[in-house]
Amino acid sequence: MEEEGQQSLECIQANQIFPKKSPVLEEENMQVPFPELHGEFTEYVGRAEDAIIAISNYRLHIKFKESIVNVPLQLIECVEVRDMFQLHVTCKDCKVVRCQFSTFEQCQEWLKRLNAVVRPPSRLEDLFSFAFHAWCMEVYAGEKEQHGELCRPGEHVTSWFKNEVERMGFDTQNAWRISDINSKFRLCPSYPQQLLVPAWITDKELENVAAFRSWKRFPAVVYRHQSTGAVIARCGQPEVSWWGWRNADDEHLVQSIAKACAVDGSSRKHLPNGSYTNGSDPPDTDFESSMTNSSEVETLAIQPSKLLILDARSYAAAVANRAKGGGCECPEYYPNCEVVFMGMANIHSIRKSFQSLRFLCTQMPDPAKYVYSFSSSSTASSRALDSSREKGMSLQIEVTTKAMPCLLEAPGDHCCYGLAQTSVPDLELGPGPARGSLSIGSL
Repeated sequence: MEEEGQQSLECIQANQIFPKKSPVLEEENMQVPFPELHGEFTEYVGRAEDAIIAISNYRLHIKFKESIVNVPLQLIECVEVRDMFQLHVTCKDCKVVRCQFSTFEQCQEWLKRLNAVVRPPSRLEDLFSFAFHAWCMEVYAGEKEQHGELCRPGEHVTSWFKNEVERMGFDTQNAWRISDINSKFRLCPSYPQQLLVPAWITDKELENVAAFRSWKRFPAVVYRHQSTGAVIARCGQPEVSWWGWRNADDEHLVQSIAKACAVDGSSRKHLPNGSYTNGSDPPDTDFESSMTNSSEVETLAIQPSKLLILDARSYAAAVANRAKGGGCECPEYYPNCEVVFMGMANIHSIRKSFQSLRFLCTQMPDPAKYVYSFSSSSTASSRALDSSREKGMSLQIEVTTKAMPCLLEAPGDHCCYGLAQTSVPDLELGPGPARGSLSIGSL
């Protein structure tokens, strides 16, 4: 048994899992021109026309006579040869690096080397962070337990969600509950392990709703306005398709969000000093003690506010998505709800606009066409940003002034702008982007 234990993965050293390789030197007297990180090994070192160039499993390093360029490999978007002897490296953050070579063959060789290493890794373990961590664990073996603690979430992480729920004043006795249905991310990989839902919604219902929503992103509450009690929830698009599928649990959950807001608003709200938010005396009937279970809370005769469903897409895009199994909420099936389409540009339009703008910035300016070209390339980005700000402000008005709960739907390729859309109310409704909402992960 002991021999089997010694042959386990725990006994394998980092240099066996991520072995360092000797660099390929184009000249014998060359050396690696930079100090390597733990787990980093240099693959190639060569000489350009006016620089020393090197590639490791982490970076592209170019040492010019008067400057040094370090570019992480995963930051490189594309590499190409221009004018036969110039290597043109375009980065994802809009930077452009140019390196001149003496011969065409040498330039082509470095082009092949770079194209081979900038491709997305086929395995997750091929990312440099894994090699870096493994070598750090070996180099600092005496501090292994301390490094292990850093890799595990501490109390400040595990209790953060509950602290945010308490800070924003959610009534977790009657209206809301924290669900652990996504423990270990088993239901939805892009949601956190804890989620806030109406108190009377069971985990079984959440599983059914997740099966009906795109990417398993069922409606989950992420923000509550402390004065009005209105909330913001996020979700993926319903998988209605051309057949017009319905899901009773989904319809129940969406309506329950508005109902929970009404219940939350009817319950007692205490300030830190123990007084009531409305400044009046305690009521004769103790609201919380009168609720024996969540089912009784749901059946209370409380008229909820209308729920506003904000769809990041245009109506045409939402209908077109039905052909791919998606779609949008049908107002007849979601009573007391209003569906509004934002008509925001998708990520493909923004990427194309960014690439056009970047291309324009790398060209020699033509005074006769520059202003027109700049306006054309940046129009899509400007419209998207303006639309995001405009819709964010309208969402803020609905939550703060009209006390209307909102469900933000960011399906498919509109996900990035669903996230950008909520950044405005996060900044303006909460004390800060990090504390303004209960993050539900990447939308």
